[in-house]
Formats: sequence, structure tokens, C-alpha cells
Amino acid sequence: MKHASIHEPPGFSKLSKAEQIRYLQALWDRIAESPGELPVPESHIDLAEQRLADYRRNPTRARSAHDVLKRLGKKRR
Repeated sequence: MKHASIHEPPGFSKLSKAEQIRYLQALWDRIAESPGELPVPESHIDLAEQRLADYRRNPTRARSAHDVLKRLGKKRR
């Protein structure tokens, strides 16, 4: 994935890594205050619609979020 070239704010590179992370978190929190303005790739919408259609065709195949998270937790070990 190619990274966009952006100018960093003055003094950013002088911050410690922890301070840079806190800065980025605060910036993200500010952006996330308006979730309706965040772009969603068409591929994500298509995937969500496909999964919803699959569920509607056969809801018995669905798994609870708890079961999925439990399964994913086992894969990380």
C-alpha cells in the first residue's frame, strides 16, 4: 500500500514516540466525532451487503460475536 506524502506538523518529529501516539490518537478522536463524514470504500459496503444477504438466506449458519471472538482468540496463541 502506497503512503500519501503529507507534511507533518511543526515540532512533531521532536516529540517522543509516546507523545506522537497521543497526538495521533487525539487527532483521530477529533475526526471520529463525525463518523458520517468518514469515507467507506465501496468494496466494504459490497462485502457487508453480501454477508447480510448470506445471513438472510441461512440465518442458522450465523455465529454469535462471542463465539467468533473466542475462536479468534485461540488463533492468536
